[in-house]
Amino acid sequence: MTERGRYIVGEGGDGTGKTTVANLVTEHLRKSGRRVIRIDEPDSAYEIDGEPLVPIASELRRIIKDGSLGRSALTNALLFTASRYENWNQIALPALEKGIDVVSARNYWSTLVYQGDGEGFDHRTLIELTRLAMGFDYMNPDYGFILDLDDEKERLQRIANRGVLEVPDTFESRGDDFHGRVRHGYLKIAKTYQLPVIAVKGKTPDMVAQEVIERIQL
Repeated sequence: MTERGRYIVGEGGDGTGKTTVANLVTEHLRKSGRRVIRIDEPDSAYEIDGEPLVPIASELRRIIKDGSLGRSALTNALLFTASRYENWNQIALPALEKGIDVVSARNYWSTLVYQGDGEGFDHRTLIELTRLAMGFDYMNPDYGFILDLDDEKERLQRIANRGVLEVPDTFESRGDDFHGRVRHGYLKIAKTYQLPVIAVKGKTPDMVAQEVIERIQL
């Protein structure tokens, strides 16, 4: 019987470096001989040539990220859930069953924090929605970690360094109060789900990735 792959999730607010650190963790796993797929929620896994493996997930991300399209917190939660459902069932779950590790930047913890703490939607409803759509394996990663940045100036600079956005981003362009709620929401998630919190202030991505690897014992 093929050993099941490991589902690994990196979380944190905008500007904490989740994508870069997830890429470095993936590189570490591959160098150690593991087969790995990288997923970004609410985006897709990607082929080497840049083509999305789950085009519908990428299209949903485009809608989600467009801050000019006004909608409710519930609509955001439904859009995120639809995207992760397709990613999970088209790519992630089949890979895990074949013994391939899946490293994801974000999962439903983001929805609990952004739509729950940030936008004020009921946590219990969000959890039930995710349970009905996604199931136990998705909701219980093998390893998870949260990146924390307690410095609003550095957070904004990190986002600015990524380049100018063509349209206002739904969440990155929110005010300090919103991002403060998001940060504290992540700290609550870490406590509830017993996840390691890794401070990123003043650290390079390589330093953070090494700490992640050591903390979750990959």
